[in-house]
Amino acid sequence: MRWRFATNCCPEMAVTPSDQRLHPLTVLFALGGELRRFLVPAILATMTARQGAGTERFLFVFFVPAAILAVVRYLFSTYRYDETELVVRTGIIFRNERHIPYARIQSVDAVQNLLHRWLSVVDVKVQTATGGEAEATLSVLPMSALEDMRERVFAGRRQALPVIQAVDEQEGLGAAPQVPAVPTRSLLHLSPRDLALSGLFDNRGWVVIGAAWGLMWETGVMDRFEDLDLATWPLYVSGVLGLFVVAPLLSTVWAIVRLHGFELKQNNGDLRVSYGALTHVTATIPLRRVQAIKIKRNPGHRWTGRASVRVETAGGDPTGKAGSEREWIAPIIRMTDLPALVATVLPGIDLTALSWQPVDPRAFGRRRNLALIWAAFLGGVTAPWVGTWWSLGVALALAAWGMVASRLYVKSLGWARTEQVIAFRSGWIRRAITIVPLEKIQVVDFEESPFDRRWQMACLRVDTAGAGAHRIDIPYLSRQTAEDARLSLAERAAATTFRW
Repeated sequence: MRWRFATNCCPEMAVTPSDQRLHPLTVLFALGGELRRFLVPAILATMTARQGAGTERFLFVFFVPAAILAVVRYLFSTYRYDETELVVRTGIIFRNERHIPYARIQSVDAVQNLLHRWLSVVDVKVQTATGGEAEATLSVLPMSALEDMRERVFAGRRQALPVIQAVDEQEGLGAAPQVPAVPTRSLLHLSPRDLALSGLFDNRGWVVIGAAWGLMWETGVMDRFEDLDLATWPLYVSGVLGLFVVAPLLSTVWAIVRLHGFELKQNNGDLRVSYGALTHVTATIPLRRVQAIKIKRNPGHRWTGRASVRVETAGGDPTGKAGSEREWIAPIIRMTDLPALVATVLPGIDLTALSWQPVDPRAFGRRRNLALIWAAFLGGVTAPWVGTWWSLGVALALAAWGMVASRLYVKSLGWARTEQVIAFRSGWIRRAITIVPLEKIQVVDFEESPFDRRWQMACLRVDTAGAGAHRIDIPYLSRQTAEDARLSLAERAAATTFRW
């Protein structure tokens, strides 16, 4: 059986009675996008242009064609439901007709900002396992059309499953594993307190603080303090307040707004994530297409007994941007609830039963030697500026820190292998665990740098669908251990039928 993901140039294509158009408000949102594009250049041009230069008329000349183009795109964009596939038509001069089989649709995601919700419309993104941007973006549709699309797509996917299984059996691939029917249930619901902790631990407010400092320097605000001979005093105070008060507060508020009402549900073989106060996102993640699980814990997570969990698939993210990492399925979760969530995403996996193996003990010697070399180099470089004794102190401090950090880093490394997964953990400040199902492995290899060859070591690399985004790199293994693991994993991958 062959499935089509086709884009054809067919100027003679005609709209059939079954074709459906986008919502008429598509034109309004397209114009809004063009206005946002013109907003900053228009402001700059208006502020810098001479009085009476007619800048507004000049910008209007560029905006009118964009408005006409938005109307024409709306008139020539349609979609329809065939028996086995969704057909999306776009284009004006070069007409594109994209056929997306229901069986290959990974998710039908919805994105709504405040204006979308006020007008009861939604942006819909159809994702497959091709990666990158969405396979089709329909902007905008009424809410009723979204529900209709989900029902038709998922019904078509269920109807196509027996046919796919029959073809697989004829080709000797065997029957695909059955996903047990599970009634819709909530797996995770985050309270405002959970969201506040998530934002506090991420602490992304420093980006805003950094931009504010840069703006103050560029606009000369900080120069006003020179007359008071206290130019550095406000900078130090603002730095302390920004790092320890304002930045965490901004990050906390942003997380509460962005992830408002976060809920993770399971519906048969899919996970559905919904969140957002301003821009509301609803994303569907088929469990059978999960390529890897990533668990991250920074010091705040460890102090409060929590973690963050992300899954990776072979498709794009819910916003339609390039890349294959999905949003967090658990921006924050208690460690006591983590094993159950992992077992839901990867049935049969007991996170607490993983037997972790350390890397080669000689890894500490390699890291220690590298740290000592850097300490000596930096101490020598700073000598002309701080003097010999101070540079010696810098070198000794860096050497001591390097040895401690090397010991802790090597101690944090570990890998585990079961009959179902391979896992890797790393990091002593920010800890991370990556778990990859063996049935998703596509490439297994090991790499040797000149230093690896000298120490008879290697790095084991495990790739899944989606290239570098879904990869495990296990460094500092003895060459024999890495080679044995590579052969074992490659043999298992060759004997396993890969299924998207």
